[in-house]
Amino acid sequence: MPANHFFAGLDAGGSKTLLLAECEALPERIDRHGPAANPQRVGVDRSVQVLSGLVQKTVRAQRPVDHLSVCAGVAGAGRPDEQQALADRLRCELGDDAGSVSVEVVHDACIALDAAFDAESGLVVIAGTGSVVLARTRAGAAHRVGGWGHLLGDPGSGYAVGQAGLRAVAEAFDGGADTSLRLRIAEEYDVDERAALIHWVYQDRPALQDVAPLVIEASADGDAVATDILDAQVARLVRQVEWLLSETDDVAPRVALLGGMLRNEHYAGVLRRVLADQIPDWSVEVLRHEPVVGALRRARRLDE
Repeated sequence: MPANHFFAGLDAGGSKTLLLAECEALPERIDRHGPAANPQRVGVDRSVQVLSGLVQKTVRAQRPVDHLSVCAGVAGAGRPDEQQALADRLRCELGDDAGSVSVEVVHDACIALDAAFDAESGLVVIAGTGSVVLARTRAGAAHRVGGWGHLLGDPGSGYAVGQAGLRAVAEAFDGGADTSLRLRIAEEYDVDERAALIHWVYQDRPALQDVAPLVIEASADGDAVATDILDAQVARLVRQVEWLLSETDDVAPRVALLGGMLRNEHYAGVLRRVLADQIPDWSVEVLRHEPVVGALRRARRLDE
């Protein structure tokens, strides 16, 4: 191994980018954060700028670096050709920062698997702004269900739960089931009538995932409408786990849960309960590592 080998892992999610780096010359890991780098939202050029900029700010303080190994888990880079194009651009941008450079770009869900299980088998359920189910078999094959984005899927995600909550408020205005969500939305966003709701949603275009915590809180407080929303969304997410396991029986029986939605204990409890009903013999735990840890682990394996 070169005398000064620098490793960097990146997690480029929908709202921010995290970097975790280490090298033999440093006693502690380095962490940084930057803006979103999803190429589908900010464009490929901006994505490359954000990712390379974070690495360069970090590695240039440690010069000279003999070899640089980078793994980036990038939301919005799901196809192999997109990943290869980003990797090539990053390798070129970082070429002057080390004697040699190795770069891998994968979908951001892949680094979650490595954060949970390193290179071993297991299944992860990710519920953040979006959602996806991913597994690695004992033979090393990857299987994925979901991750279609908010227009086509993402059940159980912050976006889906928030959208369903606002639909319930609209139905309450129309004479449908009463729900405390109506008052919660009015207090949080000053939206207390039909015209205001329409303007807020269609003109102001709020981040619907920001409404999800209100739905979860209402469910935890016993609101029947909010509880039905949460149960239905979680059931759809767990159905994706069932679909994935119908494709293969070679996954180690363990599930790691992660994503912003899992930071809420009530949501995590509902998801745990439904998973226990469907796959009772599997271990289920909320992942305590950030996915960027998986990116760093993959960076360390790049040149093995």
